[in-house]
Amino acid sequence: MKNEDARKIVDAARAEAIKMQKAVTIIVVDAGGAPMFLERLDGSTGMHAMVADGKAAGSAFTGRDSVLNRTMAENNPAMVAVVSQRLAGRFVPVQGAVVLRKDGMVAGAVGVSGATAEEDEQIAKAGAAVVADGQSLS
Repeated sequence: MKNEDARKIVDAARAEAIKMQKAVTIIVVDAGGAPMFLERLDGSTGMHAMVADGKAAGSAFTGRDSVLNRTMAENNPAMVAVVSQRLAGRFVPVQGAVVLRKDGMVAGAVGVSGATAEEDEQIAKAGAAVVADGQSLS
């Protein structure tokens, strides 16, 4: 994934957040969970940045949207400890991040925090849609 892709994803997510009037943080990470682009909308807190990062890093690492990571956390707490340790604590198994794929492989994830978990996911999906709707990741 290129930086240009990350910017497009954040731009689309930001537009959705503004439409919904939500002060969120949006982050795109690569397949290894490394941050590529982060934007904090006015009113979003530093905590939101950390939570969005943990949602996205966890989704990229597991290859699962964070809502599924939440289910895993509820059903298998030991797995949460292992994944969290592997990601140096950057694992937040809470709804609000979606996996980005290229040719069926994980290319990264987009994570959002600052609204309700469901709204965070809606905003993340809006960002991911720009690369899912006929625009492929570089």
